[in-house]
Amino acid sequence: MAIAIAALFFALGGGAVAAIQSHYVITSTKQIKPSVLTKLKGARGPRGQQGNIGAAGSQGAKGDTGVTGPAGPAGPQGPQGAKGDTGLTGPAGIGFNLTQVAELNWYGANFTGGAYGFNEPYGVAFDGSHIWVTNSNGNSVTELNASDGSWVRTLSGGSYGFGSPAGVAFNGSHIWVANYSGDSVTELNASDGSWVRTLSGGSYGFSSPYGVAFDGSHIWVANSGSNSVTELNASDGAWVRTLSGGSYGFSSPYGVAFDGSHIWVVNSNGSSVTELNASDGVWVRTLSGGSYGFDFPYGVAFDGSHIWVVNYSGDSVTELNASDGAWVRTLSGGSYGFNVPYGVAFDGSHIWVANNGGNSVTELNASDGSLVQTLSGGSYGFNGPEGVAFDGSHIWVTNYTGSSVTELSIH
Repeated sequence: MAIAIAALFFALGGGAVAAIQSHYVITSTKQIKPSVLTKLKGARGPRGQQGNIGAAGSQGAKGDTGVTGPAGPAGPQGPQGAKGDTGLTGPAGIGFNLTQVAELNWYGANFTGGAYGFNEPYGVAFDGSHIWVTNSNGNSVTELNASDGSWVRTLSGGSYGFGSPAGVAFNGSHIWVANYSGDSVTELNASDGSWVRTLSGGSYGFSSPYGVAFDGSHIWVANSGSNSVTELNASDGAWVRTLSGGSYGFSSPYGVAFDGSHIWVVNSNGSSVTELNASDGVWVRTLSGGSYGFDFPYGVAFDGSHIWVVNYSGDSVTELNASDGAWVRTLSGGSYGFNVPYGVAFDGSHIWVANNGGNSVTELNASDGSLVQTLSGGSYGFNGPEGVAFDGSHIWVTNYTGSSVTELSIH
């Protein structure tokens, strides 16, 4: 047995012997089967070097197309193309008499007669497609199509609550009418003229209400009889506040206008103008004194940067800076044709003034107050003109004495 093991040691070599000796201890002389020895494992040898990377496999099949990503921003605009060839000259037109051309350029139409229901018309407003006229002596309101002046309807009767209707304004969906002798305000649906409500009673503070304006969310009413101004919610007619007292400087307030952030009120008897914050009714300033040229001011309009006030007794017009109330100029003198000026409106570039005493209308450049022209004469049908409004392409003038309305085409 010892000889066999020695032989095995010799065959395996010294290293293997050491391995076997470290794991096994021979404790007997009993013969060990060769099959047992062959099952003994030697220690793990060191790892061999990594083989070379095999060749790349063939490309797989193309996958599905992904979802289209969002469009990128637009690229810069390309250069302007070359100017095209000038077209052929058209045939010569027919000659015109210059006087006739001037009249056609300004005179639109004169609407009069019982069919319209006009009766000492005063206020006039545009709602985007229709013209609304208050008939102060007829206790009624007439609606016209702005496109052609055709009669739509005349609203009258006790159910509307009209009482010497004067000022009128549009708030985007409704028509608001100040009833001078009724101490009330009537609201109508502009879409069909139907009655919405008539507001009256001491809680509103109405007293001979005259002028009315819309500021985007509220209706402002000038009460000439109580030296006050009432503010209403346009959404439901709810009373917001009535402003009165000496601190406001109100004195027979008639005209009222909104400039985007402030309310401007003209005080006829006080020959002054009061400015209020539209947001909360807080007094900003009262402008008065000879330097402003106010003389029984009546109508008022805003042109985007300036306030224009017509002076009924002064036969003049005063322009103010809307930003700070600073005086810009007072226009007066025979060259302007002012004669008891009453109403005033802005058309985007010009100021239009209705001259009640002169049966005329004066047009001014809003940029510098320069005279454009004064329109008068029987062809225009002016007869005691008072109210004036702009509809985007035409000027509408109410003729109080003539119970008619004149439409003018602007430049």
